[in-house]
Amino acid sequence: MSKISKQDIWIILAGYLAAINVGKLAPIIPILQNELDISFAQAGLSLSLIQGAGMLFALCIGAFSERIGLKLCLIVGLIILGISSIAGYFINTVFSLYLFRFGEGIGYLCITICAPAILKRISTSQSLNFKLGLWSSYMGGGVGFAILTIPLLLDYMTWQELWVILGCVSFFIAAMIQWCVTLKEEISISQQNSSFLNILKITLTHPPVLCLAIIFSCYAGQWTTLVGLLPSMYVNDGLSLKTAGMLVSVVVLANLVGTFSGGSLLQRGISPSRLLNFSLISVLVANIIAFSTTKWLSFEFKYISAILSSLLGGLIPTTIFAITIQYAPRLNAIAASVGLVIQVSACAQLLIVPLSAFVVTKTQDWSSLAIISSCLCLLGLMMVYFLFQNYSSKYNKMNTSL
Repeated sequence: MSKISKQDIWIILAGYLAAINVGKLAPIIPILQNELDISFAQAGLSLSLIQGAGMLFALCIGAFSERIGLKLCLIVGLIILGISSIAGYFINTVFSLYLFRFGEGIGYLCITICAPAILKRISTSQSLNFKLGLWSSYMGGGVGFAILTIPLLLDYMTWQELWVILGCVSFFIAAMIQWCVTLKEEISISQQNSSFLNILKITLTHPPVLCLAIIFSCYAGQWTTLVGLLPSMYVNDGLSLKTAGMLVSVVVLANLVGTFSGGSLLQRGISPSRLLNFSLISVLVANIIAFSTTKWLSFEFKYISAILSSLLGGLIPTTIFAITIQYAPRLNAIAASVGLVIQVSACAQLLIVPLSAFVVTKTQDWSSLAIISSCLCLLGLMMVYFLFQNYSSKYNKMNTSL
């Protein structure tokens, strides 16, 4: 803990809050289906619509944030997230659900793009991978916390009241970051001879970052499908909403262990290519079992496979964020590079989750999710091979220079 400062804690907490807002919808999908009279496919779209802003604006926000200041962009993101969450109190139609979910997506986007670049600015080379491991756990930790606690809290308050509380927490964290975080290098870096369009161009034409974006999208698409649709799958199997929520929260929290481990393994010198290959192969096998409808496989065995999929998949986010920072074409393109990775992954999540829900609805077969997941993992493995076959020496040179 001596490596972690007060500044780091508030930056990481902002990520956790953003992820809680991503995960807060999954436990109440059955409730929304009844209250708003929406289909399962529409619910799947609302689950992934928070990625809509990322699909449209991530790269541009990443490039623009370097011009206006990373800290300011992060605070604005928290404020937007808070306003959108509180406005969710007034959701009464599927359109309003989509609208406020998209607003939360903009806030989520600003936070997740700026935070890694800020950590790079305030960290030493010796502590960076460790901090990125903590940061990358935001998705597993935040989503897991939401899925675990929201079904329990619904006994004491409505989901609308929970949305208001999360909005107020967002405002509080924004105030603490304004007070605690100082970026001494930000002005000099933003004054480098780089226009907005130039940053966009060099990022979009940088092959290693494009490869990393595709790899991360393959992971994010299947993981979001796993944790987003498992509660409904388990409810369909006869479990209560509370029980399903608690079981899936363990699956999500396992991802947190994986992201912590990823940072530690990178710090110890394990190569990124080995981590990515091992993780993608493990996820492929585990998801085939987790979504299997074969009767001779017990529910317990399939559930353990879902946990392992999330845990071993957790090695990917830490690895991707760490080497994206290293592979960025230059220092003031780090946020844009992270933005591109997030934008491609947001496209994947926005399309894959509702597509998966649609396929399940049409086939009435949950095992079809295993086919979708397997295709994504195989594509990810191909891109890992291409990346490190062609650009590993460049990564090693940059990593040594840190």
